[in-house]
Amino acid sequence: MSSVTFFANKKGVSPLIATVLLIAFAVALGAVIMNWGRGFVQDQTANVEQTTEVEVGCALDVQLKVSEIGGTPQLCYGGSSTEGYFEFTLDNQGRKDVKEIGIIIHGQKAIYQNSTLNNSLIIAGGAHYRNLSFNFDTYGDVKYVRFIPKIDISGVTTPCSGSSLQKDAAEIRNCSSS
Repeated sequence: MSSVTFFANKKGVSPLIATVLLIAFAVALGAVIMNWGRGFVQDQTANVEQTTEVEVGCALDVQLKVSEIGGTPQLCYGGSSTEGYFEFTLDNQGRKDVKEIGIIIHGQKAIYQNSTLNNSLIIAGGAHYRNLSFNFDTYGDVKYVRFIPKIDISGVTTPCSGSSLQKDAAEIRNCSSS
């Protein structure tokens, strides 16, 4: 008995039922993809909103500047060897309080980083003075200093790297030469 004669008396699925099954499968598959897509779009929207809030908040609400007294910038270094130091006064000319300040001092030998200077709150429109110990033996001569403000955005202390203030070595005076 050949396979052709074996299936000769069997009936297949009618074209109408096959069409209904294909449509049902396509609808079910579409529903699964739509639910996945909705979750994906919502996640991406939340990420974009958060990033936008940070970028706009930092750009509009933060503006650090080195204070000046009599035209003299209040950013200097002093001492030598392990007894080195930096003195600086920063103005917050932005609309929001700067909750914390991070500092990076790029030296000839190494990089000094302090992500949060203690008690570094600068209220909007206010100023902050600081004296910071610095080891010239470890870090070498200074190439630049960068101050990174951190503000409160939706209850989270957020660094505003795009609003950081950087001063090159040529812009930093020796405290004892004034």
